[in-house]
Parts: sequence; structure tokens; C-alpha cells
Amino acid sequence: MRNNLGQFVKGFRHTEESKKKISFARKGKSHSKEWIEKIRLSSIGKKGTNLGRSFGEEWRKKISLSLKGHKVSEKSKSKMSDKARLRIGEKATNWQGGISFEPYSVDWKDTLKKAIRERDKYICQLCLNSGNAVHHIDYDKKNCSSNNLINLCIRCNSRVNSKRDFWKEYFTNLLNGRSKV
Repeated sequence: MRNNLGQFVKGFRHTEESKKKISFARKGKSHSKEWIEKIRLSSIGKKGTNLGRSFGEEWRKKISLSLKGHKVSEKSKSKMSDKARLRIGEKATNWQGGISFEPYSVDWKDTLKKAIRERDKYICQLCLNSGNAVHHIDYDKKNCSSNNLINLCIRCNSRVNSKRDFWKEYFTNLLNGRSKV
């Protein structure tokens, strides 16, 4: 619905009757190629609509021109630089002493990972969606016993890399509770 200025009214909902009328009127009709192209072009640059797209030369020139004259103060540059330096290597908030560079155990094989995935029925044990990432509960790459491994989705596997003490206790309790049943 539009107001008297022709703008869409936020929060407006069609009644079921009006939805049926609109549906009936649209039956058998399709949008013209021009209309589809107009909608596609109007969505360029909006959040989430340009993923995987490369912009043409004309578009890049427009962006470049719009940013010309946009100055960032030296104080702002310095602040951004200082914050970036804090997040690198040993200064990072999640630094664990360089353990991510350690090699995995010789037992860490595809057969072991497949067995853990099958044990957990290819389901993430945190969000219960499908998952394929095998996670070490104690964050020790060398400990490949089945009671230290759990299946997670990629998203949850990334999520559990912060607050490690909490997640270690959480998954240990989860596996202990499962083994008692």
C-alpha cells in the first residue's frame, strides 16, 4: 500500500481477500524482461544482493568518484591501525600459544572422522543441523580418542573456538550424559 506521496507504507499487510484478488489477477501473467532487468539493476549495491558479482568498469568509476575527496583524519587512521595491531598473533584475544600450527596425531585419519560422523548420524551436536566437522573437545589435536571427538557443523565448529573452557565442559557433560543412557 502507498501513501498520498506514492511511498510504500511500512508494516502494511494485505487482507486474505485482497491477496486472493491479486493472485487471481496475476494468474497466467509473467513479468516483462525489461521489468526484471529494472528490478535486478535496482538491487545492485543493496546488502546481500551483490554476492559473487563482479561490477562493471562504469560502476567502479562511479564508486571511485563518489569516494574522491572523502578524507579520513590522521587520528582516525592511527586508531584503526592500533586496533588492527592488537588482533595479530600473540596480541589476539583468542591466542592459544600457537597450537593451531601443531600437527595432528597420526591417528587423525578419514576413517576415524567418518566413524565419528556416523556415530553422531551426521548431525551437529550443538545446533542439531547436518554437520561434517569433527571437533576435538579438549582442543588437543593429539588426543584422537572417540570420547574426545564430536561432530559439529562448520558454523558451530567456528563458534566453539572462543570461551574454550565453557565448551570443553559443555561437550564433556553432553558425552557423559549420552554414555549413561
